[in-house]
Amino acid sequence: MTFKQTANMRDKTRDKTRHAFIALLLSLWAAFAPPFAWSEQEASDPGDAIEAAAFAAADQSETKPGVELSPVVVFQVLAAEIAAQRGQLGTASQTLIELAKTTGDSRLARRATELSLRERVFARALASAELWRDLAPSSTQAKLVLENLYLAASRFDKAGDLIGRRLEAAKTTQERAAIWINLRQLLLRTGRPEAAIGLVESLQQSDRDSLGEAQASLALLQVQAGDKQSVNSIAKLLNQKLNPNTRLELAQAAMQLKRLDLAQAPLEELSQKGKEPVLQSQALLLLAQLMRESARADEGFRLLDQELQQDPQRVELLYDHAMAAERLNKLDIAEQSLRRLIAVRPRHAHAYNALGYSLADRNIRLEEAQAYIEKALELAPEDPHIIDSMGWVRYRRGDLAGALMYLQKAYQLQADPEIAIHLGEVLWKLDRKDEAIALWRQAQKTEPANQLLRDTLKRLAVTL
Repeated sequence: MTFKQTANMRDKTRDKTRHAFIALLLSLWAAFAPPFAWSEQEASDPGDAIEAAAFAAADQSETKPGVELSPVVVFQVLAAEIAAQRGQLGTASQTLIELAKTTGDSRLARRATELSLRERVFARALASAELWRDLAPSSTQAKLVLENLYLAASRFDKAGDLIGRRLEAAKTTQERAAIWINLRQLLLRTGRPEAAIGLVESLQQSDRDSLGEAQASLALLQVQAGDKQSVNSIAKLLNQKLNPNTRLELAQAAMQLKRLDLAQAPLEELSQKGKEPVLQSQALLLLAQLMRESARADEGFRLLDQELQQDPQRVELLYDHAMAAERLNKLDIAEQSLRRLIAVRPRHAHAYNALGYSLADRNIRLEEAQAYIEKALELAPEDPHIIDSMGWVRYRRGDLAGALMYLQKAYQLQADPEIAIHLGEVLWKLDRKDEAIALWRQAQKTEPANQLLRDTLKRLAVTL
Protein backbone atom coordinates (compact mmCIF):
# COMPACT_ATOMS: atom_id res chain seq x y z
CA MET A 1 0.00 0.00 0.00
CA THR A 2 1.14 3.54 -0.63
CA PHE A 3 3.01 5.39 2.06
CA LYS A 4 0.09 7.78 2.22
CA GLN A 5 -2.37 4.93 2.59
CA THR A 6 -0.12 3.34 5.21
CA ALA A 7 -0.50 6.53 7.23
CA ASN A 8 -4.25 6.49 6.79
CA MET A 9 -4.44 2.80 7.68
CA ARG A 10 -2.60 3.34 10.94
CA ASP A 11 -4.78 6.29 11.82
CA LYS A 12 -7.90 4.23 11.23
CA THR A 13 -6.74 1.22 13.19
CA ARG A 14 -4.89 2.82 16.10
CA ASP A 15 -7.45 1.68 18.65
CA LYS A 16 -9.19 -1.21 16.94
CA THR A 17 -9.43 -4.43 18.89
CA ARG A 18 -6.31 -6.10 17.55
CA HIS A 19 -5.23 -8.91 19.85
CA ALA A 20 -8.28 -8.07 21.97
CA PHE A 21 -8.12 -11.17 24.10
CA ILE A 22 -4.43 -10.67 24.87
CA ALA A 23 -5.09 -7.07 25.87
CA LEU A 24 -7.89 -8.22 28.13
CA LEU A 25 -5.55 -10.77 29.68
CA LEU A 26 -3.06 -8.02 30.50
CA SER A 27 -5.76 -6.23 32.43
CA LEU A 28 -6.15 -9.34 34.54
CA TRP A 29 -2.48 -9.28 35.51
CA ALA A 30 -2.93 -5.73 36.75
CA ALA A 31 -5.42 -7.01 39.31
CA PHE A 32 -2.81 -9.14 41.07
CA ALA A 33 -1.18 -7.75 44.20
CA PRO A 34 2.51 -6.98 44.61
CA PRO A 35 4.61 -9.71 46.25
CA PHE A 36 3.48 -10.61 49.74
CA ALA A 37 5.88 -9.91 52.59
CA TRP A 38 5.50 -12.20 55.59
CA SER A 39 5.98 -10.58 58.98
CA GLU A 40 9.11 -11.36 60.99
CA GLN A 41 7.02 -13.27 63.51
CA GLU A 42 5.49 -15.46 60.84
CA ALA A 43 8.85 -16.08 59.19
CA SER A 44 10.63 -17.05 62.41
CA ASP A 45 9.61 -20.69 62.09
CA PRO A 46 11.38 -22.74 59.35
CA GLY A 47 8.06 -24.14 58.21
CA ASP A 48 6.69 -20.64 57.75
CA ALA A 49 9.82 -19.67 55.82
CA ILE A 50 9.09 -22.47 53.34
CA GLU A 51 5.52 -21.25 53.07
CA ALA A 52 6.81 -17.72 52.43
CA ALA A 53 8.73 -18.96 49.40
CA ALA A 54 5.79 -20.95 48.11
CA PHE A 55 3.32 -18.08 48.48
CA ALA A 56 5.55 -15.25 47.25
CA ALA A 57 2.70 -13.80 45.21
CA ALA A 58 -0.03 -14.19 47.81
CA ASP A 59 -2.71 -11.54 48.36
CA GLN A 60 -2.03 -9.48 51.48
CA SER A 61 -5.76 -9.23 52.19
CA GLU A 62 -6.03 -13.00 52.54
CA THR A 63 -5.23 -14.95 55.68
CA LYS A 64 -3.76 -18.37 56.19
CA PRO A 65 -6.27 -21.20 56.60
CA GLY A 66 -7.58 -22.26 59.97
CA VAL A 67 -5.55 -25.45 59.87
CA GLU A 68 -1.77 -25.59 59.69
CA LEU A 69 -0.33 -26.91 56.44
CA SER A 70 1.27 -30.29 56.98
CA PRO A 71 4.81 -30.98 55.77
CA VAL A 72 3.30 -33.14 53.02
CA VAL A 73 1.16 -30.26 51.76
CA VAL A 74 4.09 -27.84 51.92
CA PHE A 75 6.17 -30.32 49.91
CA GLN A 76 3.40 -30.61 47.30
CA VAL A 77 3.18 -26.82 47.02
CA LEU A 78 6.93 -26.55 46.50
CA ALA A 79 6.79 -29.35 43.92
CA ALA A 80 4.06 -27.46 42.08
CA GLU A 81 6.17 -24.29 42.08
CA ILE A 82 9.17 -26.20 40.72
CA ALA A 83 6.94 -27.64 37.99
CA ALA A 84 5.75 -24.13 37.12
CA GLN A 85 9.33 -22.88 36.88
CA ARG A 86 10.03 -25.72 34.45
CA GLY A 87 7.11 -24.67 32.27
CA GLN A 88 4.73 -27.39 33.44
CA LEU A 89 1.99 -24.88 34.20
CA GLY A 90 -0.92 -27.27 33.74
CA THR A 91 0.47 -29.81 36.20
CA ALA A 92 1.28 -27.09 38.71
CA SER A 93 -2.10 -25.38 38.55
CA GLN A 94 -4.05 -28.66 38.78
CA THR A 95 -2.06 -29.63 41.87
CA LEU A 96 -2.68 -26.26 43.49
CA ILE A 97 -6.40 -26.42 42.77
CA GLU A 98 -6.69 -29.79 44.51
CA LEU A 99 -4.61 -28.56 47.44
CA ALA A 100 -6.76 -25.44 47.74
CA LYS A 101 -9.87 -27.59 47.95
CA THR A 102 -8.27 -29.82 50.58
CA THR A 103 -6.77 -27.11 52.76
CA GLY A 104 -9.19 -24.25 52.20
CA ASP A 105 -6.22 -21.95 51.52
CA SER A 106 -7.35 -19.24 49.12
CA ARG A 107 -3.76 -18.35 48.23
CA LEU A 108 -3.39 -21.70 46.49
CA ALA A 109 -6.49 -21.05 44.40
CA ARG A 110 -5.14 -17.62 43.57
CA ARG A 111 -1.82 -19.05 42.41
CA ALA A 112 -3.66 -21.68 40.34
CA THR A 113 -5.60 -18.87 38.67
CA GLU A 114 -2.41 -17.00 37.89
CA LEU A 115 -0.71 -20.06 36.38
CA SER A 116 -3.78 -20.98 34.33
CA LEU A 117 -3.89 -17.48 32.90
CA ARG A 118 -0.22 -17.64 32.06
CA GLU A 119 -0.88 -20.91 30.24
CA ARG A 120 -3.89 -19.32 28.44
CA VAL A 121 -6.21 -22.07 29.72
CA PHE A 122 -9.17 -19.84 30.48
CA ALA A 123 -11.64 -22.54 31.52
CA ARG A 124 -9.30 -23.67 34.29
CA ALA A 125 -8.51 -20.06 35.19
CA LEU A 126 -12.21 -19.37 35.58
CA ALA A 127 -12.75 -22.44 37.77
CA SER A 128 -9.72 -21.50 39.89
CA ALA A 129 -10.95 -17.92 40.26
CA GLU A 130 -14.38 -19.11 41.37
CA LEU A 131 -12.72 -21.32 43.98
CA TRP A 132 -10.52 -18.41 45.05
CA ARG A 133 -13.59 -16.20 45.50
CA ASP A 134 -15.39 -18.92 47.46
CA LEU A 135 -12.42 -19.42 49.80
CA ALA A 136 -11.82 -15.68 50.24
CA PRO A 137 -15.26 -14.06 49.92
CA SER A 138 -13.96 -10.72 51.21
CA SER A 139 -11.08 -10.53 48.72
CA THR A 140 -11.59 -7.61 46.36
CA GLN A 141 -8.93 -9.02 44.06
CA ALA A 142 -10.65 -12.37 43.74
CA LYS A 143 -13.89 -10.70 42.75
CA LEU A 144 -12.18 -8.37 40.29
CA VAL A 145 -10.24 -11.13 38.55
CA LEU A 146 -13.36 -13.29 38.40
CA GLU A 147 -15.34 -10.37 37.00
CA ASN A 148 -12.76 -9.86 34.26
CA LEU A 149 -12.67 -13.55 33.43
CA TYR A 150 -16.45 -13.59 33.11
CA LEU A 151 -16.16 -10.68 30.67
CA ALA A 152 -13.44 -12.47 28.71
CA ALA A 153 -15.70 -15.52 28.47
CA SER A 154 -18.65 -13.28 27.42
CA ARG A 155 -20.60 -14.42 30.48
CA PHE A 156 -22.04 -10.97 30.88
CA ASP A 157 -24.81 -12.05 33.27
CA LYS A 158 -22.30 -13.33 35.82
CA ALA A 159 -20.03 -10.33 35.33
CA GLY A 160 -23.00 -7.99 35.66
CA ASP A 161 -23.84 -9.28 39.13
CA LEU A 162 -20.33 -8.56 40.39
CA ILE A 163 -20.07 -5.18 38.66
CA GLY A 164 -23.47 -4.15 39.98
CA ARG A 165 -22.35 -4.86 43.54
CA ARG A 166 -19.19 -2.83 43.04
CA LEU A 167 -21.21 0.11 41.75
CA GLU A 168 -23.53 -0.12 44.75
CA ALA A 169 -20.59 -0.26 47.16
CA ALA A 170 -18.80 2.71 45.58
CA LYS A 171 -19.00 5.70 47.92
CA THR A 172 -18.27 8.54 45.52
CA THR A 173 -19.14 9.60 42.00
CA GLN A 174 -15.44 9.42 41.13
CA GLU A 175 -15.28 5.77 42.22
CA ARG A 176 -18.30 4.88 40.12
CA ALA A 177 -16.90 6.77 37.14
CA ALA A 178 -13.64 4.81 37.44
CA ILE A 179 -15.59 1.53 37.46
CA TRP A 180 -17.44 2.56 34.30
CA ILE A 181 -14.25 3.63 32.52
CA ASN A 182 -12.45 0.36 33.31
CA LEU A 183 -15.52 -1.67 32.39
CA ARG A 184 -15.87 0.14 29.08
CA GLN A 185 -12.25 -0.55 28.16
CA LEU A 186 -12.71 -4.24 28.88
CA LEU A 187 -16.00 -4.48 26.99
CA LEU A 188 -14.53 -2.79 23.93
CA ARG A 189 -11.75 -5.38 23.94
CA THR A 190 -14.07 -8.38 24.00
CA GLY A 191 -15.08 -7.71 20.39
CA ARG A 192 -18.75 -8.41 21.14
CA PRO A 193 -20.31 -4.93 21.25
CA GLU A 194 -23.91 -6.06 20.72
CA ALA A 195 -23.87 -8.33 23.78
CA ALA A 196 -21.93 -5.77 25.79
CA ILE A 197 -24.54 -3.11 25.02
CA GLY A 198 -27.14 -5.22 26.83
CA LEU A 199 -24.95 -5.38 29.93
CA VAL A 200 -24.41 -1.60 29.95
CA GLU A 201 -28.11 -0.91 29.50
CA SER A 202 -28.88 -3.19 32.44
CA LEU A 203 -26.24 -1.66 34.72
CA GLN A 204 -27.14 1.94 34.00
CA GLN A 205 -30.67 1.34 35.26
CA SER A 206 -29.26 0.77 38.74
CA ASP A 207 -26.66 3.55 38.65
CA ARG A 208 -28.40 6.81 37.83
CA ASP A 209 -25.59 8.82 39.48
CA SER A 210 -23.13 7.83 36.73
CA LEU A 211 -25.51 8.43 33.85
CA GLY A 212 -22.96 10.34 31.75
CA GLU A 213 -20.30 7.62 31.97
CA ALA A 214 -22.89 4.92 31.33
CA GLN A 215 -24.19 6.76 28.26
CA ALA A 216 -20.63 7.26 27.03
CA SER A 217 -20.00 3.52 27.38
CA LEU A 218 -23.17 2.79 25.47
CA ALA A 219 -22.32 5.25 22.68
CA LEU A 220 -18.77 3.93 22.25
CA LEU A 221 -19.99 0.34 22.05
CA GLN A 222 -22.56 1.43 19.46
CA VAL A 223 -19.76 2.98 17.40
CA GLN A 224 -17.85 -0.31 17.60
CA ALA A 225 -20.99 -2.14 16.50
CA GLY A 226 -21.17 0.06 13.39
CA ASP A 227 -24.20 2.10 14.41
CA LYS A 228 -23.93 5.34 12.40
CA GLN A 229 -26.66 6.97 14.50
CA SER A 230 -24.35 6.88 17.51
CA VAL A 231 -22.85 10.17 16.27
CA ASN A 232 -25.83 11.99 17.78
CA SER A 233 -25.04 10.59 21.22
CA ILE A 234 -21.34 11.37 20.78
CA ALA A 235 -22.13 15.00 19.95
CA LYS A 236 -24.30 15.44 23.05
CA LEU A 237 -21.82 13.74 25.36
CA LEU A 238 -18.91 15.87 24.17
CA ASN A 239 -20.80 18.88 25.52
CA GLN A 240 -21.06 17.34 28.98
CA LYS A 241 -18.54 17.65 31.79
CA LEU A 242 -17.20 14.10 31.84
CA ASN A 243 -13.96 12.46 32.90
CA PRO A 244 -11.11 13.70 30.64
CA ASN A 245 -10.28 10.14 29.54
CA THR A 246 -13.90 9.65 28.53
CA ARG A 247 -13.85 12.88 26.54
CA LEU A 248 -10.73 11.65 24.75
CA GLU A 249 -12.44 8.38 23.84
CA LEU A 250 -15.51 10.24 22.58
CA ALA A 251 -13.39 12.60 20.47
CA GLN A 252 -11.61 9.62 18.97
CA ALA A 253 -14.97 8.01 18.18
CA ALA A 254 -16.08 11.22 16.47
CA MET A 255 -12.99 11.03 14.27
CA GLN A 256 -13.77 7.42 13.46
CA LEU A 257 -17.22 8.57 12.35
CA LYS A 258 -15.60 11.26 10.15
CA ARG A 259 -16.95 14.08 12.33
CA LEU A 260 -13.72 15.99 12.73
CA ASP A 261 -15.70 19.09 13.64
CA LEU A 262 -16.94 17.42 16.82
CA ALA A 263 -13.50 16.18 17.83
CA GLN A 264 -11.43 19.32 17.32
CA ALA A 265 -12.41 21.44 20.34
CA PRO A 266 -12.10 18.69 22.98
CA LEU A 267 -8.76 17.54 21.53
CA GLU A 268 -7.39 21.08 21.55
CA GLU A 269 -8.44 21.40 25.18
CA LEU A 270 -7.05 18.03 26.27
CA SER A 271 -3.74 18.53 24.46
CA GLN A 272 -2.90 21.68 26.41
CA LYS A 273 0.14 21.65 28.68
CA GLY A 274 -0.68 21.08 32.32
CA LYS A 275 -3.01 18.16 31.67
CA GLU A 276 -2.18 14.67 32.89
CA PRO A 277 0.93 13.79 30.79
CA VAL A 278 -0.29 10.55 29.19
CA LEU A 279 -3.69 12.02 28.42
CA GLN A 280 -2.16 15.21 27.02
CA SER A 281 0.19 13.22 24.80
CA GLN A 282 -2.58 11.00 23.43
CA ALA A 283 -4.74 14.03 22.72
CA LEU A 284 -1.89 15.75 20.91
CA LEU A 285 -1.30 12.76 18.62
CA LEU A 286 -5.00 12.60 17.81
CA LEU A 287 -5.12 16.33 17.15
CA ALA A 288 -2.22 16.00 14.72
CA GLN A 289 -4.04 13.13 13.03
CA LEU A 290 -7.16 15.29 12.76
CA MET A 291 -5.11 18.01 11.09
CA ARG A 292 -3.66 15.50 8.62
CA GLU A 293 -7.15 14.39 7.68
CA SER A 294 -8.25 17.98 7.15
CA ALA A 295 -6.66 20.82 5.21
CA ARG A 296 -4.23 21.58 8.05
CA ALA A 297 -1.50 19.03 7.37
CA ASP A 298 1.29 21.62 7.71
CA GLU A 299 -0.06 22.70 11.10
CA GLY A 300 -0.20 19.08 12.25
CA PHE A 301 3.38 18.54 11.16
CA ARG A 302 4.59 21.59 13.09
CA LEU A 303 2.74 20.38 16.18
CA LEU A 304 4.46 16.99 16.03
CA ASP A 305 7.81 18.52 15.15
CA GLN A 306 7.73 20.69 18.26
CA GLU A 307 6.74 17.74 20.44
CA LEU A 308 9.45 15.55 18.92
CA GLN A 309 12.11 18.08 19.90
CA GLN A 310 11.09 17.56 23.53
CA ASP A 311 10.76 13.77 23.31
CA PRO A 312 12.96 12.60 20.41
CA GLN A 313 12.74 8.86 21.08
CA ARG A 314 9.03 8.37 21.60
CA VAL A 315 7.83 5.59 19.31
CA GLU A 316 4.34 6.79 18.41
CA LEU A 317 5.55 10.35 17.99
CA LEU A 318 8.27 9.28 15.55
CA TYR A 319 5.79 7.27 13.50
CA ASP A 320 3.21 10.03 13.34
CA HIS A 321 5.91 12.58 12.54
CA ALA A 322 6.93 10.44 9.56
CA MET A 323 3.33 10.18 8.39
CA ALA A 324 2.82 13.94 8.68
CA ALA A 325 6.06 14.64 6.81
CA GLU A 326 5.03 12.31 4.00
CA ARG A 327 1.69 14.05 3.67
CA LEU A 328 3.61 17.27 2.94
CA ASN A 329 5.95 15.47 0.53
CA LYS A 330 8.85 15.90 2.97
CA LEU A 331 10.02 12.41 2.10
CA ASP A 332 13.58 12.77 3.38
CA ILE A 333 12.28 13.84 6.81
CA ALA A 334 9.76 10.98 6.80
CA GLU A 335 12.49 8.48 6.01
CA GLN A 336 14.72 9.96 8.71
CA SER A 337 11.99 9.63 11.36
CA LEU A 338 11.28 6.03 10.38
CA ARG A 339 14.98 5.13 10.59
CA ARG A 340 15.16 6.73 14.03
CA LEU A 341 12.09 4.75 15.04
CA ILE A 342 13.68 1.49 13.90
CA ALA A 343 16.80 2.35 15.90
CA VAL A 344 14.66 2.86 19.02
CA ARG A 345 12.30 -0.07 18.38
CA PRO A 346 14.05 -2.65 16.14
CA ARG A 347 10.99 -4.92 16.04
CA HIS A 348 8.47 -2.27 14.93
CA ALA A 349 6.96 -4.06 11.94
CA HIS A 350 4.99 -1.09 10.61
CA ALA A 351 8.06 1.15 10.63
CA TYR A 352 9.85 -1.29 8.33
CA ASN A 353 6.70 -1.57 6.23
CA ALA A 354 6.25 2.18 5.86
CA LEU A 355 9.92 2.73 5.07
CA GLY A 356 9.95 -0.05 2.48
CA TYR A 357 6.79 1.17 0.87
CA SER A 358 7.93 4.78 0.78
CA LEU A 359 10.79 3.65 -1.46
CA ALA A 360 8.62 1.37 -3.58
CA ASP A 361 5.98 4.05 -4.01
CA ARG A 362 8.63 6.38 -5.43
CA ASN A 363 9.91 3.49 -7.55
CA ILE A 364 13.45 3.88 -6.19
CA ARG A 365 15.88 1.53 -4.42
CA LEU A 366 13.44 -1.31 -4.96
CA GLU A 367 15.78 -4.04 -3.73
CA GLU A 368 16.25 -2.14 -0.46
CA ALA A 369 12.50 -1.51 -0.28
CA GLN A 370 11.76 -5.22 -0.58
CA ALA A 371 14.30 -6.02 2.13
CA TYR A 372 12.52 -3.68 4.55
CA ILE A 373 9.13 -5.17 3.74
CA GLU A 374 10.51 -8.69 4.11
CA LYS A 375 11.69 -7.72 7.60
CA ALA A 376 8.24 -6.34 8.39
CA LEU A 377 6.65 -9.56 7.15
CA GLU A 378 9.02 -11.61 9.29
CA LEU A 379 7.84 -9.66 12.35
CA ALA A 380 4.13 -9.71 11.44
CA PRO A 381 3.55 -12.53 8.92
CA GLU A 382 -0.25 -12.35 8.95
CA ASP A 383 -0.67 -8.59 8.74
CA PRO A 384 -2.72 -7.95 5.57
CA HIS A 385 -1.30 -4.46 5.05
CA ILE A 386 2.28 -5.69 5.14
CA ILE A 387 1.38 -8.56 2.81
CA ASP A 388 -0.17 -5.95 0.51
CA SER A 389 3.09 -3.99 0.58
CA MET A 390 5.03 -7.09 -0.40
CA GLY A 391 2.69 -7.61 -3.33
CA TRP A 392 3.09 -4.00 -4.36
CA VAL A 393 6.90 -3.95 -4.28
CA ARG A 394 6.97 -7.16 -6.32
CA TYR A 395 4.67 -5.50 -8.83
CA ARG A 396 7.05 -2.55 -9.00
CA ARG A 397 9.89 -4.97 -9.71
CA GLY A 398 7.96 -6.61 -12.54
CA ASP A 399 7.08 -9.85 -10.74
CA LEU A 400 3.38 -9.98 -11.63
CA ALA A 401 2.89 -13.60 -10.53
CA GLY A 402 4.45 -12.94 -7.12
CA ALA A 403 2.52 -9.71 -6.76
CA LEU A 404 -0.75 -11.45 -7.52
CA MET A 405 -0.10 -14.17 -4.94
CA TYR A 406 0.60 -11.71 -2.11
CA LEU A 407 -2.19 -9.30 -3.00
CA GLN A 408 -4.79 -12.05 -3.23
CA LYS A 409 -3.73 -13.32 0.18
CA ALA A 410 -3.91 -9.81 1.64
CA TYR A 411 -7.38 -9.26 0.21
CA GLN A 412 -8.58 -12.60 1.58
CA LEU A 413 -7.41 -11.55 5.04
CA GLN A 414 -8.96 -8.09 4.81
CA ALA A 415 -11.15 -6.74 2.02
CA ASP A 416 -9.69 -3.27 2.40
CA PRO A 417 -10.27 -0.76 -0.45
CA GLU A 418 -6.56 0.07 -0.81
CA ILE A 419 -5.66 -3.61 -1.09
CA ALA A 420 -8.44 -4.03 -3.66
CA ILE A 421 -7.04 -1.12 -5.70
CA HIS A 422 -3.56 -2.65 -5.79
CA LEU A 423 -4.90 -6.10 -6.62
CA GLY A 424 -7.03 -4.57 -9.36
CA GLU A 425 -4.00 -2.93 -10.97
CA VAL A 426 -2.09 -6.21 -11.07
CA LEU A 427 -5.12 -7.98 -12.56
CA TRP A 428 -5.41 -5.20 -15.14
CA LYS A 429 -1.79 -5.69 -16.17
CA LEU A 430 -2.44 -9.44 -16.44
CA ASP A 431 -5.31 -8.64 -18.85
CA ARG A 432 -7.91 -9.84 -16.33
CA LYS A 433 -9.74 -6.57 -16.74
CA ASP A 434 -13.23 -7.64 -15.75
CA GLU A 435 -11.95 -8.83 -12.38
CA ALA A 436 -10.01 -5.60 -11.92
CA ILE A 437 -13.03 -3.44 -12.68
CA ALA A 438 -15.19 -5.45 -10.27
CA LEU A 439 -12.68 -4.86 -7.47
CA TRP A 440 -12.39 -1.16 -8.22
CA ARG A 441 -16.15 -0.74 -8.27
CA GLN A 442 -16.39 -2.40 -4.88
CA ALA A 443 -13.67 -0.11 -3.54
CA GLN A 444 -15.51 2.89 -4.97
CA LYS A 445 -18.71 1.75 -3.31
CA THR A 446 -16.96 1.41 0.04
CA GLU A 447 -15.00 4.67 -0.18
CA PRO A 448 -16.36 6.94 -2.94
CA ALA A 449 -13.76 9.66 -2.29
CA ASN A 450 -10.72 7.37 -2.20
CA GLN A 451 -7.88 9.37 -3.75
CA LEU A 452 -5.73 6.33 -4.49
CA LEU A 453 -8.53 4.89 -6.60
CA ARG A 454 -8.94 8.14 -8.51
CA ASP A 455 -5.21 8.37 -9.17
CA THR A 456 -5.01 4.74 -10.27
CA LEU A 457 -7.93 5.00 -12.69
CA LYS A 458 -6.55 8.22 -14.15
CA ARG A 459 -3.08 6.74 -14.62
CA LEU A 460 -4.48 3.64 -16.34
CA ALA A 461 -7.05 5.66 -18.33
CA VAL A 462 -9.92 3.60 -16.95
CA THR A 463 -13.51 4.77 -16.55
CA LEU A 464 -15.78 2.78 -14.26
